[in-house]
Amino acid sequence: MKKIFDPQRISKFISILLIAFLSGTLQNYAATNPTTDGNMRAIALRKLESSLGKIGYRLDSNNDQAHTLFEVIFLNGEHEAASIKKHQLKPNKLKPEGYQIIRKNNKVYVVGGDESGLMYGILDLRDQIEVNKSILNIAEKTENARFHFRAIKFNLPWSSYRQGESLQLHMETVKDTVFWESFLDMMADNRFNALTLWNLHPFTFMIQPEKFPEATQFTGQEFADWQQFWRTLFRMAKERGIETYILNWNIITSPGMTETHNVANYGDDLEWHYGFTPADTSQIIVDYMRESITQVINEYPNLTGLGVSMGERMKMPIDDAMLWVKKTFVEGMRNADRRVKFIHRAPFSIDPEVARNYIESYTDFPDPIIMEFKFNWSHGHSTPNLSITHGGSISDQYWNPKPSNYQMAWTMRNEDFIMLNWGNTDFIREHIAKNGQEFVAGYFVGSETYIPAKEYRMKAGAAYNWKYAYEKQWEFYQMWGRLLYDPELDDSFFIKQFELRYGNEVGGKMFEALRLGSRMPLALASFYKGTWDFTLYCEGFLNGGQLYRNYKEATKAFINIDEMINHPTLDVNYLSIAQFTDRKLQNTPIKDEEITPLQLADDLEENGQKILQLCSEIELSAAKERVNFEIERNDMEAWAHLSLYFAEKLRGGVSLDEAVKTQNKELQKESIIHLERAARHWQNIIDVTSRQYQEVSLLHIKTTKFSWKFFYPQVLKDIEIAKGKL
Repeated sequence: MKKIFDPQRISKFISILLIAFLSGTLQNYAATNPTTDGNMRAIALRKLESSLGKIGYRLDSNNDQAHTLFEVIFLNGEHEAASIKKHQLKPNKLKPEGYQIIRKNNKVYVVGGDESGLMYGILDLRDQIEVNKSILNIAEKTENARFHFRAIKFNLPWSSYRQGESLQLHMETVKDTVFWESFLDMMADNRFNALTLWNLHPFTFMIQPEKFPEATQFTGQEFADWQQFWRTLFRMAKERGIETYILNWNIITSPGMTETHNVANYGDDLEWHYGFTPADTSQIIVDYMRESITQVINEYPNLTGLGVSMGERMKMPIDDAMLWVKKTFVEGMRNADRRVKFIHRAPFSIDPEVARNYIESYTDFPDPIIMEFKFNWSHGHSTPNLSITHGGSISDQYWNPKPSNYQMAWTMRNEDFIMLNWGNTDFIREHIAKNGQEFVAGYFVGSETYIPAKEYRMKAGAAYNWKYAYEKQWEFYQMWGRLLYDPELDDSFFIKQFELRYGNEVGGKMFEALRLGSRMPLALASFYKGTWDFTLYCEGFLNGGQLYRNYKEATKAFINIDEMINHPTLDVNYLSIAQFTDRKLQNTPIKDEEITPLQLADDLEENGQKILQLCSEIELSAAKERVNFEIERNDMEAWAHLSLYFAEKLRGGVSLDEAVKTQNKELQKESIIHLERAARHWQNIIDVTSRQYQEVSLLHIKTTKFSWKFFYPQVLKDIEIAKGKL
């Protein structure tokens, strides 16, 4: 019997007709420029078209649709109910941002709970095509967002909260909308839906205050350029289903206001830009802030909302501080021509009941207020157990009883790994499981001491193909964003992303090596209690808080063996070295849930050795010829040696502390042996990182460049400290 179709020709024929149908159905979206037409479907279709091109297909509206064998139809369940009924579909219940992929009668339907959900559904198709290299194996699925607030915290380099070369060097990059188009595309791909922009005083970069012209910072073309920047940024974000918020610290004004009225003048304080000093509550500042807030909302219709961070320059009774916010932010938003959303950082170290009473009195916002909390202060990548918030105390009064008009959002700060890539899905899932209660709207993810814009870390001659800093850290953003949307997303998805980049032979091994290596900073930040930003930098084994206001001897930031022994832990389930040796000498039992320094050292040793084995295996593969492979592999090897260094330092600390407490010279010798091994691992860290990283500015140590090699003398000094104890 004569064959009507060759199977390979069927596949090609179906594929071509499929794409023709897509274009014919959505030609009003696909035919226009997707970066300017303001339609989320078009943004997603641009990405879909790119993936189709990799397997030899393109969007083409000129094919004969009468012979379509296989169709894909996109429907917004919110607005296209009639079409859903026409196609006799019974989609599952979809929330905003949710989507469903349905296969029926040789058709594929993508139904979105709203336009954002439809965009995510199209992007899911893109992902499946990227992985399968085919359009014939599209899987059915239903997805709804776990959290409705999935935000990036992005500190701006102008009017920045902190000052330093490592922040200000990003100025031109962050003012470039080409950068933002790329960054926003990444956010949409990874299901982030809110961009929060933080600096000291944003308003005069956005407006010329009508009622306070003396506050104006920019005029003429310079001001027009700023306006164009903000309008383009907010529009591009909205086109990708991303909300935008501006947040600032208080009480700070523009230079013109300070000079003209002699208000909010903080003199020669070297740390003026983030000092906790008495507040200037002058009425003219209140009026200026209120009017500026109203004008910003009115002049930027695509801006989603504003946020307030209380603390800086607000040393005042809590009632006065909350009243100031009400008279400025709340009243300014109420006076605007439209309603906007509001983010309110939880006030630091105060009676939650007072703050809560004020916030719950704001009943005229269109959506629940987002109450932002720093999870474990500035070092969220530590333990998934809530141990401290900003100010140190923990109280459930903000969420018990359940809030009436606000929801909480945790801020997961990263001040601990800036150079090396990080990615650990276990930690993220566990964090969500433990801290995703019904009163939690979602998460902020980002840094205070690092801006992921200009690439400034890589050594001249290093082989890589990314343009911007955030692109190197693709695992961090992908894992956080995707898992905040769907914590049940299987690790196989992330393994496939490694395979797409580096080949099927090594994808799983690279994922596993990074997973194990990424446990090291989590372990150090759980064992060694950090508080504010500079007090811990895990990948460098530094506590820059020891240098506060005295940065001339930056090497003193290194966490030496005495610090390691006596410093308190963050997670109460971890025993410090001093606690452990006291328990041992007193024959006090260790509880089942407690983690001793030696248990932690064994875990780190096991992880480090496994990573080195995996690195050896992947080094022998063909992946070494792929761009960026060596940099990723070197990062994993660096984490291995950091894990092994930490393990030996813990063992050395236990032996040394017990030796001192018992005057035992044999234990002292054991300690020295462990610290000498640790030094060899540090030398390995220097060797592997020097292949690709240059000396860089690091805010934690301010005036000194960072490189692991600079701290080798301090590593050796630990040995001398141990030798001198007895």
